[in-house]
Amino acid sequence: MSPYTRARGRVSRSCGNCRAIKRRCDQQLPHCGQCVRLREKCPGYRDEWELVFRDQTNRTIKRSKEQRAKGTASNLPPPTSNLRTRVDEIGVNYFFRHFVIGGRSNSRGCLNYIPSVYHADGEQFTLVASMAAVGLVALANLTQHPELASHARAKYLEAIQKVNAALASPVESVKDSTLMSVISLGVFEHVSGYESFARHVHGAAALVAARGKSQFSSPVRQLMFNQVRTDLVLACFRGTEPFPENILELQEEAAKHADTSTAWWLMGVLGTRCARLLTSVRDNQTTEEISWSELLEEATVLERDFESLVPVLAIQEPFTTVRASDGDPNIIHNGFIYHFKDPWSIRLWVNLRTLQMVTSEIIYFVLIKILAEDLAPSVREHMKLVLRRTLHTLSRLGDNILAIVPQALEFMSSTPNACPTIGFSFQGSVAGGYMLTWGLYMVGKCLATKSETRKLVIQLLQNIGRSTGISVALQLVENVIKIDRMVAEYHSSNS
Repeated sequence: MSPYTRARGRVSRSCGNCRAIKRRCDQQLPHCGQCVRLREKCPGYRDEWELVFRDQTNRTIKRSKEQRAKGTASNLPPPTSNLRTRVDEIGVNYFFRHFVIGGRSNSRGCLNYIPSVYHADGEQFTLVASMAAVGLVALANLTQHPELASHARAKYLEAIQKVNAALASPVESVKDSTLMSVISLGVFEHVSGYESFARHVHGAAALVAARGKSQFSSPVRQLMFNQVRTDLVLACFRGTEPFPENILELQEEAAKHADTSTAWWLMGVLGTRCARLLTSVRDNQTTEEISWSELLEEATVLERDFESLVPVLAIQEPFTTVRASDGDPNIIHNGFIYHFKDPWSIRLWVNLRTLQMVTSEIIYFVLIKILAEDLAPSVREHMKLVLRRTLHTLSRLGDNILAIVPQALEFMSSTPNACPTIGFSFQGSVAGGYMLTWGLYMVGKCLATKSETRKLVIQLLQNIGRSTGISVALQLVENVIKIDRMVAEYHSSNS
């Protein structure tokens, strides 16, 4: 079934119980509020992929036959137009395959809520253009096809024009599809390079702010808000701008509507705290308005809060550990891998481990600042102990991220008991590369990472950049290579 389709009509998105007895369903996640209230076991919701779309191929063929029957060649689009349409469909299909359904039917991809957005606003050409641009640039990077790359860039510019036109309209600017288009263009920049990523992220944040407090009426809108919030945290890590205050205010409003017990919501809140703490640490290097001990205490509390989130996520998004001691060491690190039920689960775990690594690096940096001060011997020894413990934590978190790699990049089968047998000649998963790139970068640049592990990270980032089309991976890996050389020179000079 092609995703380049339009909705069949109004369909019920209620859970199975509410649909059976025709009662109003609030469609909350992970379970319907009606079922929770009545203590019923909620069977869940229909698959949006199968629910929302129908194949439009027959309609296209029918329209073409009708035009030929009229005998009016002027009504037929030129061959180049048909070719462009076909290429666009390829781009949209590639996007859906990798980002929406995660490669399997009934699977939650990392942007699995797009079908609901598409259905709610009708046949949205702006959103379709954005999805096509992302799919085409990933495919162009993968195949190194110059004409495809040119078409991807043209589609990107077309999507930008459509977004600008939508933003100028009071009606279109507040539509979910417009926000999702801006989010998708941010994904384009993540795939093609980081030059304009922050601009798109802050543009999406401005659009979220303009939509106001009434935007959190559905789970899909809450998920889109969470996507923008997550991208903003990443932008703060990569840049120097602080986390926007107006998004923090909207976060408080969203909490009144969202299920705040879900791991993805809690992680978003902790992510904003992590971004704000990082800004405070950066600013304090020049101002020193806050004592480093106070910042250490704040970072330690945040670290404990992240640790408290781990068992919550393990219940909501469980995974199994697969022992593979005889597996390919170029794919399997330390002889074990994690197996998850779908890409959405993978995304949550990668994000959590990455945020934990950022928090631990903040603690490490603050400890170095404190150890540079004049301390009592007992305090100094305690701080050194905390420093060693932090390095151990960073090493453990790096191992956790690397254990996610085989399934995320589709180097292993979907069955939990199967061992990976596919080498680096495999193309891998573009969505997996999208989810893993920042986490792998954190592992690669970490001082607690061993030399052989860093070389594995370098190989993985290069593979992601060359094989899945995530160009930013090739930019980040250059920094990791420089760090690897610096560490090697340091050990050589001190040996």
